[in-house]
Amino acid sequence: MRQIKLKWDVSHLTPYSVPVTLSGSLFAPDQKLAIEDPIELLVCLHGGSCSGEYFHPSYLDASYSFARFMTDHGYLVLALDTLGMGNSSRPEPEKQLTLEIIAAASDFAARQTAAALQDGQWPQLQLPPHSKLRLSGLGHSMGGMLSVYQQGRFKSFERLIVAGWSNLPLNLGDTDVTEVQASLSAGGYIPTDREAMRGFFHLPDVPEDLIERDDQHAGLTPVTLALAALTPGAVTKEADAINCPVLLLYGEVDVSPDPQRETSFYPHASDRTITLIGHAAHMHNMASSRLRVWQTMDSWLQEH
Repeated sequence: MRQIKLKWDVSHLTPYSVPVTLSGSLFAPDQKLAIEDPIELLVCLHGGSCSGEYFHPSYLDASYSFARFMTDHGYLVLALDTLGMGNSSRPEPEKQLTLEIIAAASDFAARQTAAALQDGQWPQLQLPPHSKLRLSGLGHSMGGMLSVYQQGRFKSFERLIVAGWSNLPLNLGDTDVTEVQASLSAGGYIPTDREAMRGFFHLPDVPEDLIERDDQHAGLTPVTLALAALTPGAVTKEADAINCPVLLLYGEVDVSPDPQRETSFYPHASDRTITLIGHAAHMHNMASSRLRVWQTMDSWLQEH
């Protein structure tokens, strides 16, 4: 698998007077891209306390890399660090970092990457002549919320996978949502108490040393995103505006209190598919059934 680290200046999309940059990585198969149309570019948005490394955790065994699995199946994968998280800028004051700005930055990065691929900016990733590049979106957890907002607002993708996000009031296991909301009044960029979330993030069969290594790489989350994620109906308007095919995917322990109701929030989607994955908690890419999660996504994308 080949990896190209990228950075975009998105200052023009923000109200800040200082430079603001978005970071990400483009992953591609080792072999030359196939001639068959279309070439698939899957744009991935991570959840709270994570970064784009959720899709390729270099500190874990290669079998936990979603990017490696997908590139082995012929996809291009663009894993973004959401603005305010990972290696992207954390501009101040944080309260000005709205969903609109964050989604606009991710849309800009996706379109710039697609244009660069089609213009041959990276000779090692030269697309076959006259090939079509198809963009699809994948958002996990808070990234699912962002992907719904982005698609509803900017129509970035031809297909959308929303994994581990609910438009219903979130079910966070033993975590009291009201208490969490009250603790966020000061704003800023905050850590996540992963110890308190462990039973929700992982089933007991996930190795303890793996969880500890991943927790060591946890990052900060903008309060504006945390509050939006904890607010029921935060992106239902945008979900209603989506007309592309949508796959909704959940583990057996996950955010939705009623997964079967989730499709009702996408009444205009050209296809609505819901999948429940056993032997997986909220952090799908670290579950013992992660291959089934990824195979489900690949099959759905091939069919739609």
